[in-house]
Amino acid sequence: MIDLAESRTRCVAGIVIYRPQFEALERLVASLANDVSTIAVYANSPVSGAEQQALEAAAGRAELVVLRPGLNRGLGAAYNALRQLAEACGSEFLLLLDQDSQPRPGLVGALAATHRDLAARGERVAVVGPQPVDAAGEAMRLSTVEALPHAQAAPVRTRFVISSGSLIRLDALAAIGDFRSDYFIDAIDIEWCLRAGAAGYSIWVDPAVSMPHQLGRGIIRLPLGLLLTDQPARRLYTYIRNQLAMLRLPHVPMSHKAKFVVSLPVRLAAHLAHHRFSRDCVAALLNGLADGARNRLGPPDRALIPWWGRSTRFPRATNAAGSAPAADGRHAA
Repeated sequence: MIDLAESRTRCVAGIVIYRPQFEALERLVASLANDVSTIAVYANSPVSGAEQQALEAAAGRAELVVLRPGLNRGLGAAYNALRQLAEACGSEFLLLLDQDSQPRPGLVGALAATHRDLAARGERVAVVGPQPVDAAGEAMRLSTVEALPHAQAAPVRTRFVISSGSLIRLDALAAIGDFRSDYFIDAIDIEWCLRAGAAGYSIWVDPAVSMPHQLGRGIIRLPLGLLLTDQPARRLYTYIRNQLAMLRLPHVPMSHKAKFVVSLPVRLAAHLAHHRFSRDCVAALLNGLADGARNRLGPPDRALIPWWGRSTRFPRATNAAGSAPAADGRHAA
């Protein structure tokens, strides 16, 4: 008889939540119970004692840890705290998940096996992600480094992966460095993957392992096959701001910078038209342009303040993740 604990990958599954649909979160925790030894929930919004007990029941034999930072610190700080917890647990991998992720059973083991196969071929692998698919089951586009292989099930080297569902080697994460907490949300996974590539690590997607994923509120389809993610105004602010801030980073390839700069006018026009030039959208885009150009980062507190009425006396954001949150469980982040 196989010992279930021995069959699990040495991995912490980290779920970042903010006002989740609780039943969906319970299902997510239950889906991971047989794949990992520890499931960590980083709560950017409150989790009650009763809800924690329900999640512990859903986790089965896996340990359930709730990290409570006390306020919404964003994704970058959450990922860094989850990394600290995974290292304290003696894990080999960290799996990152959104609150609405839908990993299929066996995803962790399959991605870990891909890690080891690629390492055996001499690759310095930082992260392997599943193939994201839309609601219709269609594979989403990948930012590939090379031509797609003839064998559709073979792993594909990419420039970056979506953070949700990605399995990261902790030794690679330690060498590459923390996620950008000052980005708060948006482009955090892109910047980290590009930094990993510049450091000599490779980024992969395994087409044989798929996971449903929804980008924002849907897709805005433009002529010539261009696709934009439909986002609320506050997310438009962080996307524009962070992508502009990335232009000054030496490890971001010129091809990525050029693609964003060339597409920026189209993006601005498309989002303005889609949002019907709403006050929030106009403010978010103008603020994103201004703050990105000035490298003013941090929480998006001023995203929707009318740009034409703003004071320019804002302190520059730091890249500190803040103090570590308290943990409910045997380990502390």
